[in-house]
Amino acid sequence: MGTGDIKTDGSKTSKNFDSNGRRSHLLSLVLLGFLVFGLSFEIIRDALTKGGDFEGYVLVGNLVLQGENIYSNPLINTWPPFFSISSVIIALIDNFNSQLSRFIWLTLSLLAMIRVIQITTKMVLKRRLIFYPFKAENTLSSNSIHISHWIILVPILIVFRYILDNMSNIQINIFILFFSMISLYCFTKGKDVLAALSLAFGISLKVYPIFLLFYFLVKREFRIAGFTIFFCALFALFPFLVFGYEESINYYTFWYQHNVVPFASVAHKNQSFFSMMRSLLTYESPGLNQPLNKEIYINILNLSISGVKVVSYSLIALVGSAVVYIFRNKLNERNSLKSFLEYAFILTIIPILSPLAWKAYFIFLFPGYFVSCLFLFHYKNTLTKATNVFL
Repeated sequence: MGTGDIKTDGSKTSKNFDSNGRRSHLLSLVLLGFLVFGLSFEIIRDALTKGGDFEGYVLVGNLVLQGENIYSNPLINTWPPFFSISSVIIALIDNFNSQLSRFIWLTLSLLAMIRVIQITTKMVLKRRLIFYPFKAENTLSSNSIHISHWIILVPILIVFRYILDNMSNIQINIFILFFSMISLYCFTKGKDVLAALSLAFGISLKVYPIFLLFYFLVKREFRIAGFTIFFCALFALFPFLVFGYEESINYYTFWYQHNVVPFASVAHKNQSFFSMMRSLLTYESPGLNQPLNKEIYINILNLSISGVKVVSYSLIALVGSAVVYIFRNKLNERNSLKSFLEYAFILTIIPILSPLAWKAYFIFLFPGYFVSCLFLFHYKNTLTKATNVFL
């Protein structure tokens, strides 16, 4: 059976969804309770502490308010100029009460992640995610599924560390995933303009969702691609209205030269493909914080940075060409499970191919984990052995 033929709406295969017994369901409720407690504690703890990327958001927002150079601290502000303008409201709330601003951000991050889970459930299972009532047994109705069901809970458990990373560092990645999933969901509903607006907003904040735009171009979905480019251009004009023409050009030039052109750094927190290649192909320590200042070198060659670039981009071009060939056909049905597999693949490569990819970026793997768990635990008997191994 091909992935395009899989049914999740009342077919006989849905019996596997209802195989959770009373003990299994109670265990899932206990685990869910621990997750809720852990997230609640994390929100309160991080709202009362300082540090994290959030301080950078507040800093650049205040620089805009004060009319100062938004890139006066280039190690902190690595974001496009539009991001600094968007951070003004964060700075205003933080100037009123820093704990309140952090609490609002963390709470909205959690709500955004819940919405991501809801959208993923709706797109993959064609069912509405519910949070109550808590029944003794977790049976699946014809149009809903409880969050404590293992099909939902296992992917959440897998990415829970990434959720905590985003919370503890008070980062924006969950929101970027949220805008990406909103875009894909609207796309499946034929609302291309809304899909493009959401995607363009995410790209304007942090560029890495641009892989979805490339995907739409490959699929020859020119309507959503065109609107996305149009909205990106509109958002890119905002700095000109705020800073003026000359200063905006200087900001864009500085951002491009210092954050787009340079090759990835080698650091143990940078888990991108480019960082891996630099660690493997140059005599540079990945900085693993070893005791007694002992460095660890994992390189197999000692190339120049230009040589590493050639190897890295050649591999990406080779693999990318294969992916483009596989994905070359237009989508027959935007809302099918087969199409979602493609969406999840694109979201998965975002943290891998971003020049800088901290652990928190890997929250983008949630849709991929979700559909993988569905196949492994629900459709494993219908898949080939090679497909099971791949998943």
